[in-house]
Amino acid sequence: MKRLLTVFAFAAITFTSLQSKAQAFDRSTKIINLGLGAADMFHIPLGYYHYYTGFYSPITGQLNVSGEFAVHKYVGVGFTTGIGGRAGGIRGGLYGPVYSYSGYYPEFNIPIGVLANFHFYQLIADKNKKNIHADKLDIYAGLSLGSGIAIHPGGYYDGGGVYRTGAFNDVLFFFSPQVGARYYFKPNIGVYGEIGWGRSLIQAGITFKMGAGKK
Repeated sequence: MKRLLTVFAFAAITFTSLQSKAQAFDRSTKIINLGLGAADMFHIPLGYYHYYTGFYSPITGQLNVSGEFAVHKYVGVGFTTGIGGRAGGIRGGLYGPVYSYSGYYPEFNIPIGVLANFHFYQLIADKNKKNIHADKLDIYAGLSLGSGIAIHPGGYYDGGGVYRTGAFNDVLFFFSPQVGARYYFKPNIGVYGEIGWGRSLIQAGITFKMGAGKK
């Protein structure tokens, strides 16, 4: 009986130890994020009729979808995409309403790219003997790189007052740093927030974790 109790106690201690070492990000983690936010991606104008010839970076609202997949205990890589845009700014003109770069044209955009994050909070948790709740909290920093298209629908008056019909396009470009945090209120569901520049000026949303949580 004593031997059975000893085995049971050892198993319980081992299980508790393994549970305390479980982390919000590890080698098996697979994550999908769905969020809303703002971006300031570079826009490179296309077309001979574009009187503004340099790149510009308007702030746009974005619906973001991203995935991240562990390639190391502290490193994940993945993809980012979504849809976004803005209503645009209008000023009065001699020939009628003019969409101008002082307010930017109306826009619908589709960015797509790749990302990589280093999950430094998990490293701190491994080096720290105290419980810092790394099983629920994940803090990371990384980079995103990508391109895409921005579509400006409808006609507009150009800088010379000439009316142009049809949509015109810009090429998107972003090489963006980001810092973020995820908090899991359930083992596989949590919330996240990011700040940065380019793709993710600021965003927040829901995280779905598909990893098994193995070390």
